Amino acid sequence: MFIADVGQDAFEEVDIGAKGANFGWNTMEGLHCFNSPSGCNTAGLTMPITEYSHSEGDAVIGGFVYRGSNVPSLQGLYVFGDLSSGKVFALKETSPGVWTRSLLTNTGKTISSFGRDQSGELYLVDIGTGTVFKITSR
Repeated sequence: MFIADVGQDAFEEVDIGAKGANFGWNTMEGLHCFNSPSGCNTAGLTMPITEYSHSEGDAVIGGFVYRGSNVPSLQGLYVFGDLSSGKVFALKETSPGVWTRSLLTNTGKTISSFGRDQSGELYLVDIGTGTVFKITSR
């Protein structure tokens, strides 16, 4: 289970859910010590699989693993976005426990949600206009 976790001051993160996992709030923000920023005890904490700073966006919006057929290059990737920047990202597990984040596109939209249809195709919602857009290849 992927968890898009909106940060506090500086970082957004995506976690993998696990029973009993401690994602570290308010000791950590993403992979960084939050309270106190000069050092912290991370023993027993589950670190995020990816993070990005507020220089890239302000509020991570959770998505879905792509299971459709219209965009083969996304097959099996976790697709998610950012509310304010309009960026859409993909996460790929490149080796066990190692995740690579890539920017798919910058939509210029205010992304508030993702959806998935019965065929596994993905959609995003622009809260600014109330419009639903289907994610397709270029």
